[in-house]
Amino acid sequence: MQLPVNGTTLSCETLGEGATCLCLHGGPGTDSSGLRRSLAPLAEALGVRLVFYDHRGHGRSEWVPVEQCTQDQLVADVEGVREALGLGRVHVLGISWGGFLALMYAARHPASLRSLAVVGAAASRDFMQRAEDNARRQATPPQWTAYQALWDGSLADDESFHRAFDTIRPLYFFDKRLAADSVAARGDTRYRLAVRRFLIEHEYARYDCRGELPRVTCPTLVAVGRHDWICPVDQAEEIHRLVPASTLAVFEQSGHSPHVEEREAFTEVLGELLARSP
Repeated sequence: MQLPVNGTTLSCETLGEGATCLCLHGGPGTDSSGLRRSLAPLAEALGVRLVFYDHRGHGRSEWVPVEQCTQDQLVADVEGVREALGLGRVHVLGISWGGFLALMYAARHPASLRSLAVVGAAASRDFMQRAEDNARRQATPPQWTAYQALWDGSLADDESFHRAFDTIRPLYFFDKRLAADSVAARGDTRYRLAVRRFLIEHEYARYDCRGELPRVTCPTLVAVGRHDWICPVDQAEEIHRLVPASTLAVFEQSGHSPHVEEREAFTEVLGELLARSP
């Protein structure tokens, strides 16, 4: 469905029945299609209604000028989606960069959430140096070249952005064999380099929501893979220290995506969060 939100139109899809969980995709510059496929089994397993949408300027949502895609605006859009769908308090699940947005949303709109779960997230730009150090150490030469291009502004177009992300995909997994399946699951992902470049240069460079996190009041799960290279365990530990009602879950056999690599364990932990939410 196409959903009018805050002066733009967002592409939105729902799966399952039950209490509503807004699912915020990572990227930036990609869309929710890969996340939708990876989280789909949770809808039936947990008896929830999962809502996926592409952030403004991303994927199948309206490609507004990138200057309209500030993180503050994207956080306001989360509330806009909730209101446009006529929802009361909701569960929110943010994956990777979607977790950054979810943290800010929970701090700024505490009355709108029943619970919050973030996976592979960070509370400040400090994660970038940790990611670069890990990539330098772990990446193959082609992966290192692709990683640098994703961050230094040298990519030429949307297709080169797509290829670079596919190249570094194995870094995201503890079990590298899962990378090919992950690439295949994103075969219809729509990439937009311009919005990624804007967010990295203008938003990541000053990102720091640590001062806001004590205002998060809902039950919160902070999940991270032990082998996450881009938002390592220490980033999750920092979030856990700052969010009052939070639980930290470290998945020992996972990289950046414990919801994929340890799906049963992740589903169980997320189910426990939902069960203790008001």
